[in-house]
Amino acid sequence: MFRPFSWMLSAVMLFLTLSQAIRPASAQPAAPGGTAVYLGKPLDYWTAQAAAVRKTDDAETIVSALTQAFQSGDFNTMVAAADGLRAMGPQAKTAAPALAGILDHIQPWVRTAAMDALAAMGSEAVPALIQAFQTGSEGTQVRVAMVLDVIGPDAKSALPVLEAAARVETDAMRTRLEGIIASIRGEEGGAGVRRRAVASFSDSDEATFVAVAAKTDDWPQFRGPRRDAISTETGLLSQWPEGGPKLLWKREGLGKGYSSVSIAGGKIFTMGDRKDADGNEQQYALAYDLETRDELWATRVGPPHSDGPRCTPTWDEGTVYVLGTAGELLALEADSGKVVWKRSLPDDFGGQMMSVWKFSESPLIDGDQLICTPGGPEATMVALNKKTGETIWKCAMPAIGDAGRDGAGYSSAVVAQLAGVRQYVQMLGRGVIGVDARTGRFLWGYNRIANGVANITSPIVRGDFVFATTSYKTGSVLLHIGRDGDQFAAEEIYFLGPRDFENHHGGVVLLGDYVYGGDGQNRGNPVCLKLATGEIQWKERGPADGSAAVLYADGHFIFRYDRGPLALIEATPETLRVKSTFEPIRGDGPAWAHPVIHHGLLYLRHGDLLACYDLRAGD
Repeated sequence: MFRPFSWMLSAVMLFLTLSQAIRPASAQPAAPGGTAVYLGKPLDYWTAQAAAVRKTDDAETIVSALTQAFQSGDFNTMVAAADGLRAMGPQAKTAAPALAGILDHIQPWVRTAAMDALAAMGSEAVPALIQAFQTGSEGTQVRVAMVLDVIGPDAKSALPVLEAAARVETDAMRTRLEGIIASIRGEEGGAGVRRRAVASFSDSDEATFVAVAAKTDDWPQFRGPRRDAISTETGLLSQWPEGGPKLLWKREGLGKGYSSVSIAGGKIFTMGDRKDADGNEQQYALAYDLETRDELWATRVGPPHSDGPRCTPTWDEGTVYVLGTAGELLALEADSGKVVWKRSLPDDFGGQMMSVWKFSESPLIDGDQLICTPGGPEATMVALNKKTGETIWKCAMPAIGDAGRDGAGYSSAVVAQLAGVRQYVQMLGRGVIGVDARTGRFLWGYNRIANGVANITSPIVRGDFVFATTSYKTGSVLLHIGRDGDQFAAEEIYFLGPRDFENHHGGVVLLGDYVYGGDGQNRGNPVCLKLATGEIQWKERGPADGSAAVLYADGHFIFRYDRGPLALIEATPETLRVKSTFEPIRGDGPAWAHPVIHHGLLYLRHGDLLACYDLRAGD
């Protein structure tokens, strides 16, 4: 049984692990000169002590003071404190949980400093690193693996966790993990992984490993490599020129639809409804050459919909996966468009939608599995062999409440590690659920967040916490996913009503400790809220009408409004700062397709039109 009032403990845990901007209760106020003090001394005093300390009685006090400084929330202070802890090496072991708890920090130099300090602790940091790997985000897992690689043979206690992860990861990530495992075992060569003589994690190291974990530095699926609408690209314009970024090219002929684009292997993939050679409208998957924009192939998927498809194609290892509005699921050769296999969600799995706008999901590839959501009573979610289309497992969802409607929603699933178990988290007609990635066992569900019209926004996950939001007078929720043996439960940490925050469509982005997105039914009023508490940091009327699809890159958010305009908004919880706006060339209908950034270029789909703008800042 879960203990009564355990939500209070969960909230405290989230507060401690996510809220970097909160001053620790034991830290003293700033001195008259404005310098913060910790245990009665300024930070410079403690970093000097850390650099000089050996095995003395003062080590525990120094670590305590530096840990307080590290939790101050000020980025420069955090880095200086982490550097001090690194100088102390294994003597700073009590700070390991605090350091490991921020490996997904918004600022690269903060998480890099924390990684350096953890590596310097050697074996003393391994328990905290294992805990972070088991409970953290994908980004945290990547950085933990990097630290364990540097620790080497002293990290042998982490081998079972890494070996288990390697069995379920993608081919590219599995290869890297196997190299790290070999390195920890002390095997020569270790799958070609070079050990560093000195632990130092540069931004480029991290960016390289993150790209490996995501399988590509392309934009291979809906909302990017990690399905979080976060681009890791830098060197982009921080202010747009009058009239907007330079238009490089435009391509017409995509047909009707709200599908965004995926970009991989030198090709652009999307979907659209357009006429065939006989003049009959059909639904197609489309491929274009990235350099020339020439159409490479068009493969019929199924019958057209009133305003076109919604699915963004998913590229993986030379295959493209698409879902038509009538539920046709196809695997296509990326080079030719040839059908590799085909399934029907309604015919094969009894699939059904919660309401009238038909199937909209973008398939998820996880290792050798394709995950999709038929929404049927016996197959709410299914895992298929990505190479053959054969069924691996089917998950039948039990009743979780009366809110909403039976059937699939309009969301796309995400993969996460929750309560120590790899899960697929999805928003359905009846609410948000978690399903065991290996077996397809239904683990937990939460009904209150469902509405009966359309549940659209994909959930976001941090540690053991899930944030979900829907519109139509519903709101937002933060859940803690707990576990008691084989039983899982979703505990409500807070619920925000529709007057506080409700995302209709366009998605939300978790950056650092804050959630950013557009608020309101058919609106995109910019909002920043604190994940841990639900506190609204800022919310103002949007710079344009309509809903907004949101994308983060290089310190800024791009809000793409459905009437066409774009806004460049600084990524800060301090206040809303709209840096620039511009009117791109337009197509027909709502501009609901999510924007994409690839190699410094911005891709905007609007109905029949695809336009490409140059965001590169130059020299």
